[in-house]
Amino acid sequence: MEGDFANISRRSFIGALGLGAGALVLGAPLGGSARAAAGAASFGAMLAIASDGAVTFVCPSSEMGQGTQEALARIVAEELDCDFAHLTVRLPWADPAFNNPAARRQLTANSMTVTGYHAMLRKAGASARAMLVQAAAARLSVAAAELATADGKVRHAASARELGYGELAEAASALPVPAEVALKAPGAFRLIGQKRPRKDLLAKVTGRAEFGIDVHEEGMLVAALVLAPHPKATFTPQGVDKARAMPGVVAVAPVSGGLAVLADRFWRAKTAAEAITLEVSASPIEGLSNASLAKMLGEAFDKVPPQPFPNIVPGVWPPKLERVDKAVVTSAIGGAARRLERAYSVPHLAHATMEPIVCSAKVSPEGLLIRGPVQDPEASRKLGASLAGLPLDKVRCEVTFLGGGFGRKWGTDFVGVAVEAAKAAPGRMVKTIWTREQDMAWDQFRPAHAVRSTVGLGANGEVLAVHSRISGESLMAYHRKAPIPGFEGLADANAAAQLIYGAYDFPARLIEFHPVPLEVPVGFWRSVTMSQNAFFAESLVDEIARETGQDPYRFRRAHLAGQARILAVLDKAAAMIGWDKPRPRGTGRGIALCYSESNYCAQAAEVTVKGKALAIKRIACAFDGGLMIDPVSVEGQITGGIVFGLQAALWGEVHFEGGKPTAQNFSDYRMPLLADMPAIEVALVPGSDRPGNCGEASTPVIAPALVNAIADAGGPRIRALPITRVLTV
Repeated sequence: MEGDFANISRRSFIGALGLGAGALVLGAPLGGSARAAAGAASFGAMLAIASDGAVTFVCPSSEMGQGTQEALARIVAEELDCDFAHLTVRLPWADPAFNNPAARRQLTANSMTVTGYHAMLRKAGASARAMLVQAAAARLSVAAAELATADGKVRHAASARELGYGELAEAASALPVPAEVALKAPGAFRLIGQKRPRKDLLAKVTGRAEFGIDVHEEGMLVAALVLAPHPKATFTPQGVDKARAMPGVVAVAPVSGGLAVLADRFWRAKTAAEAITLEVSASPIEGLSNASLAKMLGEAFDKVPPQPFPNIVPGVWPPKLERVDKAVVTSAIGGAARRLERAYSVPHLAHATMEPIVCSAKVSPEGLLIRGPVQDPEASRKLGASLAGLPLDKVRCEVTFLGGGFGRKWGTDFVGVAVEAAKAAPGRMVKTIWTREQDMAWDQFRPAHAVRSTVGLGANGEVLAVHSRISGESLMAYHRKAPIPGFEGLADANAAAQLIYGAYDFPARLIEFHPVPLEVPVGFWRSVTMSQNAFFAESLVDEIARETGQDPYRFRRAHLAGQARILAVLDKAAAMIGWDKPRPRGTGRGIALCYSESNYCAQAAEVTVKGKALAIKRIACAFDGGLMIDPVSVEGQITGGIVFGLQAALWGEVHFEGGKPTAQNFSDYRMPLLADMPAIEVALVPGSDRPGNCGEASTPVIAPALVNAIADAGGPRIRALPITRVLTV
């Protein structure tokens, strides 16, 4: 080690990943159209109280099933002391007033919604409550200290008088916002931490919730697409005149990577689109195949100079990074009594959201309106302004519910296509609908990676040094993102971070990245870096333990000294799976963990292997996400994340042939069915009074837990995913 390499700020780290300005002020006006009740008083950009006491809260983040609407509403309502049953949550639009304080921009990514907005919303709710109390004190001619609040009312116990928030809202909203305000003690919480139905549940069950596909207005058009095999391919279209002449067709417009056919109904648009063919003359991935991809990933270790990645000190935010002296690591491995060398790989993965890509846009004399299921409304708005040639204040981007995002709708490519299509029919809303086949073909895939790891072991089996190298396409390079300030020349964190866990007390470790200059469209997939690196890191740890004759669970414990929160979930998962109970022949148990600065997840799996047949019997997961605002949603996210990761571990694989992905639909990209699901048990282990992120925590852990269990059962050691390349399920 060369000591402290850097301790970068949260702002520079997030900004460099494209997540980076602005801050919410309680007294900011209620921007855009909150559609609150007539005469409602504004308490900042997100909060309004009507004269009847009804509260409107504009949730600043995208809701894609993860429960952020419920969690953020509970946070503000807890401190406001309102009647939660009469609080209405509304979807947001792009507005700097809704910026996430942690990212300093409006987004739903990195599982940072609750962690980012938590402190700000508590203060916003408490400040509004203090202002209501102050207004009541003036109305009742008593001291504010004599008043108490509950269920949307301010009460004066001594005189048995009370005033509803609606009666006080107008006067209270005109008062100065208090600079300091007292927050509730956790013991006084009535909403946070409670199990109760989510507010968005009824609308979703009854079909009243508006998803992207539901956007409608009188006279709107629908656009179907004809797309080239790559967004940057060059082509010549054939059959355009025939398509234009077909019933209901209004226009055929050029869009990025293809054409959009606009018609009065989707099936008319789709039928006309099928009359058009594209003669492709060039594509950035022309000729790419599984074989050529594997060859490039393998050759990169010898042909592409490595980029180092520093060690990440665990449990610290902003990330504290330490430079590694390569000579120390190579010397330790060179002088080791024996070496362990292993190779691993993972394929490209699709997002495969249940809701295919869709977005609506309208260009009119008033400006541009975008409505759709977006994770990045700020970037969508800016892109729309650029494509429409309009100033930003003439562009409005409204967020609908998302039928799953997982990072795919963090991209803005589909928003750009919708705006380009809408320009062909000024004054009319145009809804652009992608087919499932187009969604799969143009996905921004999780990159494929290969890993080569070398471990130096002492005479008694002790770990002396670990050197892991990873090859693959750089997400930052594909999206033309600049490196994190101060880290130019270092590896892309999206590929290399946590390839060797910093929490393990291995005396010397080195991570290097060999970037492969590909142009496969790649993007942020649920759990991003850890979606592959947890598999690589925790498979290697398991193999070290078995190579040295040690129990994999206890080996981990021995090298995690001082990591109290990690050990707590590790021990809990081991106990849940019955780690020390006898294993029948052919039965195996595996364990793995993953962590960030604010969450800790351990999973254990029990499987049986008979010949080539794998049966997954049980999955046990222990999760520490700190303070859990809505435990039901947290458990749902953890369980859902396991299912998401299970699909990738068992079946997830995007094949390439002739420069095209071959997956067309779910018939080519296997998804788990109810009959496929093993028993899943989740234990929530709160380890802090601050909330952590949980949306992506459980996804990466299931793959290493499974392959470790398969090896324990006497099955093959699987080092290349998906598992069904080797075993049947």
